Amino acid sequence: MEADKAGTALIDVAAPIAEKIDETQEVKCYTLPGGKMAKVIHNGPYDACGPTYEKIFRWIERTGKTLAGPTREAYLNDSRDVGVEEALTETYVPIK
Repeated sequence: MEADKAGTALIDVAAPIAEKIDETQEVKCYTLPGGKMAKVIHNGPYDACGPTYEKIFRWIERTGKTLAGPTREAYLNDSRDVGVEEALTETYVPIK
């Protein structure tokens, strides 16, 4: 969240593919590492998920876990189909 406020956040868009593709300066091909994750589902507009992130980060801190990598989001439905108030965003946080 600090990087987002400072304008220094790095954002990757990932999609599953059947086989490795040729890379360019704009497109890189890599495998996301697996591992233990904390997960939370946000219901509502994408731009209002800040409190959901705060909640999962507080849980991680309270349980003595630590971050082990960048967060990931999966969009469980399309807000254009269901409306922004019904959008479901699944957030994964790698933890140790």
